[in-house]
Amino acid sequence: MSTRYRIGKGHRRQRGAIIIMITVAMFAILAMAALALDGGHQLLNKARLQNAVDAAALSGAVTLKEDYGQLRAREEGLATFISALGAQDYNELNAGVSLGVLNYAADQVSAQITMEFSHRPDPFIPVSDEDADYVRVTVTDVQLNNFFAQILGFDKRISASAVAGPSTSTPQCSTDLLPMMVCADDLNEENFGYPLNKMMAMKISSDQNSPIGPGNFQLIRLGDNTGAADIRRAMAGESDSDEYCFGYNGPNATEQVETEPGNTVGPVAQGLNTRMGRWQGPVNSTDHPQDHDTCVGAPLDVDENSNILAEDGTPITIPDGTADYHAYMDTHYPQYYHNGLYNSIEGHSCPAYADGSDVFEPNSQASSPGMEKRREFSIVVADCGTGANNGQNSMPFVGFACFYLMQEVVQKGNDAFVIGEFLGDCTNDAGGVSETPNSGAGPYRIVLYHDPVSEDS
Repeated sequence: MSTRYRIGKGHRRQRGAIIIMITVAMFAILAMAALALDGGHQLLNKARLQNAVDAAALSGAVTLKEDYGQLRAREEGLATFISALGAQDYNELNAGVSLGVLNYAADQVSAQITMEFSHRPDPFIPVSDEDADYVRVTVTDVQLNNFFAQILGFDKRISASAVAGPSTSTPQCSTDLLPMMVCADDLNEENFGYPLNKMMAMKISSDQNSPIGPGNFQLIRLGDNTGAADIRRAMAGESDSDEYCFGYNGPNATEQVETEPGNTVGPVAQGLNTRMGRWQGPVNSTDHPQDHDTCVGAPLDVDENSNILAEDGTPITIPDGTADYHAYMDTHYPQYYHNGLYNSIEGHSCPAYADGSDVFEPNSQASSPGMEKRREFSIVVADCGTGANNGQNSMPFVGFACFYLMQEVVQKGNDAFVIGEFLGDCTNDAGGVSETPNSGAGPYRIVLYHDPVSEDS
């Protein structure tokens, strides 16, 4: 005899409740998916719009820096903005920003775009003064495509703003600085008025009354370093880990370079020659390694007028083609760079000349291959003006110049000659940037600032 069970009304009510719960849960899942889709889409385009506005503000600030005025700054800034909107994947933003009529003569360039100017980034107070250096670009009410946003009751519109302008005067810093200074030849020319890739004899004299002028080199004081022992260590590279910074440059510079006169010709040679694999005095190959490439060409000499002489004693002119440059190609900087990058020169073999003539081998006492870039260094450039060095002097800092050491230091009595190749102005190769507004003359960079009215700037 079988037993039958009947489903009662209570069970039917439970089944109906489960269906309702599943429906609600499915709607919640769909709503979350819709929010994720629309929210992600909004955040992506918000970031793209911010990038375009940042670029516009930077472009406008650079234009102001060139003294083109606010009208031109708006034109250049908005040209950059329009160019950014023309990039791939920016089509939706391009369609959402009205660019038909733009009034560059007013802060309100269009119904959606504002470009204002201020004397400070924070607080940003819009002014019409042409001396204002800071730019704010604001783009508002950009409509985006909706997927499920309208169903959920919100509208996808985005805005962005950015502020840009000069940073504080940037300190110029170097960690491969030698305690040497050269006078700028021409402050109004690139590379301080010196021709690139020119061989120069840097004369260091123990005569405290040696003249100061273009092309003359002086020893300087780095930090607390003084005396022959500190000069020797710095020339050997023991100051490489120390960062020496100078303030802004320019005709009204206040940062001064202190010369360091004294009988330090011997320590200069002892320190620098470690880079070429020569150790004399209180220096050694362990603490002061040679360069991995100590290849040199025919020995060069210097006369009393700082003219570089060939091996036969005749003056040479390099690299303008008026004299034979062949014998010095293996010490020319491009060849040195090529050796280090491709040939793995380790200081014990030098490449032969193209015509198979004699190769000048290094006379290294080192058992290790050495270090890279020991023959490259930077020195200080100063505005020496005119006059004679009658002891310790202070001269305005101008920048850093980079050099390449071509051979051992040549010593002649109270003078030492460092023969190097001028590689150019390397002032801006290092140094940090502060977002503190610029308050004086000197080098600075155009940077973005946080806009107080926008959390995303």
